[in-house]
Amino acid sequence: MKTALASFFRSILRRSFGRLGVPAREWAALIPILLLAAADRFVNLPARGIWDTDQGFEAGAIWNAVVARQLPTFGSPAFTTGPTFHHGALFYDLMIPVSWISNGNPTAVVAAIALFGFVVVPLVWWTARSMGGTAAGLATAILAAVSPSLIDYSTFIWNPVIAETGVALACLGAWQAWSTRGPRWWVVAAAGTAVASQAHLTGLVLVFPMAILFLLTLRRTPSIERRRLMAWGLAGVALFLLAWMPWIVSELTHNFAETRAILAFNQDDPPAADPLSRFVFGSIRILAWPMTHWPRDDFGPGFPTALGVAVATALGLVWRVTGTLAAARSGPGTDTSAAGSGADADPTRAGRATRRERDGLRFVGGSLLLIVAVLALGIKEISQFSNLNQEQYHCVADVFVLLATGLVVAGLWRSAPLRGRPWSGRALASLALVVLVIVGVAHWPPITSPDGGWPAAQVATSRLERDLTSRDPSLVTLPTFMPPDAYGYPLRLDGYRLSAPDGATEVVILCYPEWAEAECGGAAEKDWLAATLPNRKLALVDRFEPAPQRILSVYRQEP
Repeated sequence: MKTALASFFRSILRRSFGRLGVPAREWAALIPILLLAAADRFVNLPARGIWDTDQGFEAGAIWNAVVARQLPTFGSPAFTTGPTFHHGALFYDLMIPVSWISNGNPTAVVAAIALFGFVVVPLVWWTARSMGGTAAGLATAILAAVSPSLIDYSTFIWNPVIAETGVALACLGAWQAWSTRGPRWWVVAAAGTAVASQAHLTGLVLVFPMAILFLLTLRRTPSIERRRLMAWGLAGVALFLLAWMPWIVSELTHNFAETRAILAFNQDDPPAADPLSRFVFGSIRILAWPMTHWPRDDFGPGFPTALGVAVATALGLVWRVTGTLAAARSGPGTDTSAAGSGADADPTRAGRATRRERDGLRFVGGSLLLIVAVLALGIKEISQFSNLNQEQYHCVADVFVLLATGLVVAGLWRSAPLRGRPWSGRALASLALVVLVIVGVAHWPPITSPDGGWPAAQVATSRLERDLTSRDPSLVTLPTFMPPDAYGYPLRLDGYRLSAPDGATEVVILCYPEWAEAECGGAAEKDWLAATLPNRKLALVDRFEPAPQRILSVYRQEP
């Protein structure tokens, strides 16, 4: 009886999973990976991400669009404290419905962002699986599930957080268009490219590998089918341009103000190094970032680990690319290593799998090389040996790094370093994967943000509201180039109208000790009050520390 029931359930599972083209055993391995990815992104979500000026600024801009019932022309400025050029507005467009439904609650927006981040895992799993088989898909999925950079970008409000989702979607669409010869997939690739490029302007570099692969597809397509391929390609271009249309119209009608601001943008950084040094160090930074979170974490002590991961990934990718090309030159049916389920039982299928994996490695490796070269040589901050809060400049490469690493692990899995002992390759692949997972988990962002996130901001805002007697206080920040949105947004959400300090009876000063030149809670506030409001008698009502490195002081006009 038990045997019959077991057989019945096995047949049901086999039929259900078989319709999706994925064996039940593979689903049994994938589902725990997806559960892990969901857990490390959604657990304790309200307090996961930081809540500071950028987050208040972004949430406020999204909410303003809801209140004004008007889609924004631009996304957030590249730097809220610097020049005023902007990213695309697609991030805002995607988050506006969430903010509207939740009445401006940032936790709902973060949940939507976490969902976008989670989607990266199944997208890269399917892309890697279709390139290199089951081992490649599962290895890439594991790496994406535990990647500290992907987890970090899934748990706080910021324009670039959806970049990886866009890149993963673009890679899936472009690869499916190439491997299945289905031209409709180019619309998916264009949609992903639009998302990635609007998340951060450096995402526009994704246009190059997408365009190159499309041209290669066009070249190999029989002439009788090229018109159909061109039609779908033009549809993808139209979709991409439609996403950028508000930005384009604004540029045409405002003398290309955004373009001129981008070209004029310059940071007070050391001069750029020579091209070779920039390429080498930029490569280390880009290849190491997804699994080590370096240089944001352990800048000095973590460099050996980052260097090891970067070098191993680069050498592994070179090994895989040269190996598959050598196999292809010796004949399409000679490499019987299975890139797909059951491929080694059929020489013809094995040949197709080998060619597919070769093409996948060319696409991933070539795209990664192109992106690294453009970003490392074109943006000097990427090649500087310093801990900068500018890793968003190269987040467009993260998905390609994970795909490359997954394909390398899959190659190790099928190799036999000890001749005649197939288990030796699996042991080596397992060891490499375990090491990468340990490195990734060791650099996970904290389960609770150091500043307490949105819940801590709500507590601080409640205390401010108890101190305030008017509904139109002034909120200023020291130093003055820091926006006050960390606590201005929750105040506005509760119905307060922030006014200029010279006309307000109550003034709230938010001081950042790390940035202020004078002492917060003392000289900084006194100097600012004396310089800005010299004829006003303001008495200190309350002073407290809402989060580390932040001090709030409430002043009220004396009678």
